[in-house]
Amino acid sequence: MWRRPFNGRAAAGRAVSAALRAVGDRLVGATLYGSAAGGEFLPAHSDVNVAFVFSALGPEELEALRPAHRVWQRSRVIRPLLLSREGLNRSIDVFPLEYLLIRERHETLHGEDCFANLEIDRKALSREIERVLRAQELGLAWTYVALAGTPAGARHWAGRAGTAIAASASGLLHLAGEPIPATRGDLTKRCAALFGIDAEALGGLLDRGPDVRSRIEATRLLASAQTILVRLTEAAD
Repeated sequence: MWRRPFNGRAAAGRAVSAALRAVGDRLVGATLYGSAAGGEFLPAHSDVNVAFVFSALGPEELEALRPAHRVWQRSRVIRPLLLSREGLNRSIDVFPLEYLLIRERHETLHGEDCFANLEIDRKALSREIERVLRAQELGLAWTYVALAGTPAGARHWAGRAGTAIAASASGLLHLAGEPIPATRGDLTKRCAALFGIDAEALGGLLDRGPDVRSRIEATRLLASAQTILVRLTEAAD
């Protein structure tokens, strides 16, 4: 948990400024996505998600960006998405779910909006969602064993599980012709209506309030997550 007051958009701006100092006009565009762009950012918990698109991203650019990394870490841009323009175009069909979520909810911080007009192939998206859901089923057990031994660890595990499930569920809603909900509360309602998922169980996993998960037993969350993943996987088949 982060203790000091924190402004996600201001932090993203500092991260972009650091990249510009490092590579100048080779930075084609910078995009804020995730909770800081979607209105559900939690200052005490959330990381800041920024995608940087460069005209080229070879050894010279990466070496120049090393000083910027220190600013990114202080700004909570823990895992920046670093792409060349060509790399973005080549990877759309490899990571369609990730790019769909960015396309649907993002904010351009610098330069071109590199994500607004991305075309997502439905077959590639369906394949990735099914693959991701099955990987989540496999990973759920070992991450629970590894992380849920303490209250803080259990909350961390629940946060990771909830974020992963929310992403897959959003992709399934898109394939069903639904708009991707702006909030996790709306996502819960739509998944309950379309996929027959228990709204209370899904809401318990997706609720990101700082004190919510401390009131719910980790074993109950695990059982909910397992059941939800089964239902989503059935919907993806």
